Order: sequence, then C-alpha cells, then structure tokens
Amino acid sequence: MSKKSAMVLGYTRSGHPVIRPSRRSFTADGFVGWERGDHVDAARILREHGEREQDPEIAPWCLRWAKAHREIGRSAKKHARVRGAAEIVIRMKGPR
Repeated sequence: MSKKSAMVLGYTRSGHPVIRPSRRSFTADGFVGWERGDHVDAARILREHGEREQDPEIAPWCLRWAKAHREIGRSAKKHARVRGAAEIVIRMKGPR
C-alpha cells in the first residue's frame, strides 16, 4: 500500500482509524469488531472528505464508502436489543 492510499482521515469514537479508500469496491472484512457508532463516524468522516477531495477518482470512492458505512450502521441499529416495558419503567423512575 502506498503512503497516499494509507492516509488516515480521522478516528472513530472507539479509536479505529478511517483510512482514505484505495479502491472502488467496499469490503466489510476490515471492519470486524466495529460498533454502530464507529460506522456512523466513518460515514461522516468519509462524506466530508469526499466533498473536499480534489482528485476526481477518489471523491466518488469516499462517498461510496461513506454510504456503505451508513448502511452497515443502520443494519446494526435494527439488531439493537429492545428492553422490556418493566425495565424501562424502572429506569425512568430512577433509584429511590
């Protein structure tokens, strides 16, 4: 990997580096262990970088990767654990 393609654009809330895309296609293999918030952060970072990118080849890649991260984050949200009504009532009342 060349230095140009390994440029770190930012970090997610868990400290994972968001690297500038070096290829057009997105693969989720490198993102094992990422949480929903990490994908949300990566999507934001890549979208902002894609909007500023001067290279006409890299800018669409960043936006495509941002969209992929956003979709992974959304699918992780669908699998979130839903708490029971009794637990929600207890949490809303707080400790006494």
